[in-house]
Amino acid sequence: MYIHKTYTLNNENQSIKTYKSALKEISKINLRRSSKFNILAILGALRCMNEKNISKNMGIYVASEYGSITSVKTVLEQVSQDSIVMPFDFLNINSNNVSFYVSQALKSNGKNMVLTSHDLSFEKTLELALFDLELNEIDDLLIGNVDESISEIDDFNKYVSNVNENPSKDISSWIYINKEKENSLAEIKEFTQFSNLQELKELLLNIDFELISLNQYATKQINELEINKNLILPHDNIHGSVNIISMLNSDKKSFVYLSLDKNNKGYLVKLTK
Repeated sequence: MYIHKTYTLNNENQSIKTYKSALKEISKINLRRSSKFNILAILGALRCMNEKNISKNMGIYVASEYGSITSVKTVLEQVSQDSIVMPFDFLNINSNNVSFYVSQALKSNGKNMVLTSHDLSFEKTLELALFDLELNEIDDLLIGNVDESISEIDDFNKYVSNVNENPSKDISSWIYINKEKENSLAEIKEFTQFSNLQELKELLLNIDFELISLNQYATKQINELEINKNLILPHDNIHGSVNIISMLNSDKKSFVYLSLDKNNKGYLVKLTK
């Protein structure tokens, strides 16, 4: 499997008007009453696939930790104040429709879906997407990591898994993958699931790499895993796609992305240029 295009929007919390304005510059899709979550996703997907011909059977996969959290907050405030919930606010709390909107914006007729899985949403989404590609269910795939900043929610770290208490940002990060080696940015050499730290240690003994990126739980196990700290890519986010793209943008040739959950289960992804 080969990565051909990437794009990352990784901003401090910004208003929906900012993203709507940017979207109007590249698309005529009408999303006047849509959520910030939807706008972020479409903007990132369109920028990633700029000047790229879309196949008839491209799979679109959106991974998200929080979904349309801003819309949910708005609706909860309306309910708590005994106000009537506004129709579009109610519709916007449905995160599942975002992949349809992305498909509509890209004029893609392939399968599309939204997935979330506590702590490992991107990794499990990528696992499914690569499985579909391997089985020829799709011809190519576009996978996105999309989340709104939750910095406006009081004491948000009480409610989410943010082990290192990193700043919460607006994220719309996308990777386009197919089976063609020609003109690719990198190859996914290995995508492996493990169940505990011992299994992971054995995997790392047999893998050479020049750079490694760790998710929030993996950073807590650096000493246990005996990882050379000089090879670690520093970052302040919890989104796997952002880490992978950051490594691809470096001058190194071989990379590992390592993600754990709180039970030390997770995934190892190896990529080479």
